[in-house]
Amino acid sequence: MRTVKIILILLMPLLFSCQNRSGENNTAKNDDNPMIVKDAEVVAEDEPQSVEDFVKEAASGGLMEVELGRYAQQNALNERVKNFGAMMVRDHQKANDELKSIATGKNIPIPSTMENNHLNKVNDLKKESGANFDKKYIIEMVEDHDNDVDKFRKQAENSKDEEIKAFAAKTLEILLIHQDSAKSIQSALNR
Repeated sequence: MRTVKIILILLMPLLFSCQNRSGENNTAKNDDNPMIVKDAEVVAEDEPQSVEDFVKEAASGGLMEVELGRYAQQNALNERVKNFGAMMVRDHQKANDELKSIATGKNIPIPSTMENNHLNKVNDLKKESGANFDKKYIIEMVEDHDNDVDKFRKQAENSKDEEIKAFAAKTLEILLIHQDSAKSIQSALNR
């Protein structure tokens, strides 16, 4: 363990000097205004997506969660994965219905079908079966919930729309439970 710490300490300057040499994402920070420079566009790190973009992406992601949850209930081998799928269907269908109601009240169009990126994930996972499906599904759920937690937290903390802010905060609590469950199942499957 001590050897690993020493190696890490020696490599830290090298890692930081090599960071972001590709030029894809350059970070410039000061105490007052953390910023990310991406494709010549400057965006505050804690700035949430626009309300319309958030609604569109959350609706599509919710549809994906429900579809994959149903598939997991029927096709997973592991009982915990099946139960996780049932939780995804229950919780994300409820969130989808609430989001649809909020969006309708604000005249924000809400997709009735998944965006291509979500549809591709569904199609790819439906090609898997057995224990391989269980592992790949849970990996996807961990990654997806890590991303969702970040996006919902930004809306909950910084959205200028109070109704979306409240929805994001309420849903964030559920997403954190999902994230924790998915990571726990992933750890058990990897044993």
